[in-house]
Amino acid sequence: MTPFELGLLSLVGAVFVVAVVALRFPRGRREWPLDARQTAWLLISGLTGILVFALLYLATREVRWPAAPTTTFVAVSAALALLLGVALFLPQGLRARP
Repeated sequence: MTPFELGLLSLVGAVFVVAVVALRFPRGRREWPLDARQTAWLLISGLTGILVFALLYLATREVRWPAAPTTTFVAVSAALALLLGVALFLPQGLRARP
């Protein structure tokens, strides 16, 4: 393992340990404005971001990708197909709850 991978693994481990401690002792500090559930979601969101970064790092390091024009063509084609699907199946668009 490289030092970068060890650092990334230790960062993921530290966030995971803090998340477990936050679930075990939900009160925390008195001046902390969030309750236990919001704190857990905050830590899980942080852990998700770190894991996505780690997976992107591994994907760019280990996987042999096609050339940039090919990748761009596939990405643009997929985005246009997604827009066409949304236009056909959801003509009024996506609406969030008020």
